[in-house]
Amino acid sequence: MKIGDRVRKIKGSSWQGVIVGSYSTKLTPVGWCVESEREPGSVQLYPEAALEPVPDGQDHEGTAQ
Repeated sequence: MKIGDRVRKIKGSSWQGVIVGSYSTKLTPVGWCVESEREPGSVQLYPEAALEPVPDGQDHEGTAQ
């Protein structure tokens, strides 16, 4: 994964957006800052393991646009 990629959370509450930054801690060596596609300006931090790429052409529900 890299900045500019579209991603979504794998489990739990939904969050889909674009990677806008990164972070690293002792417990989370690789983490990403994801700006929401639904709420521009809203950013959440997630470990890389909690995210998956969004295939080109998919919307928020995972269906083709």
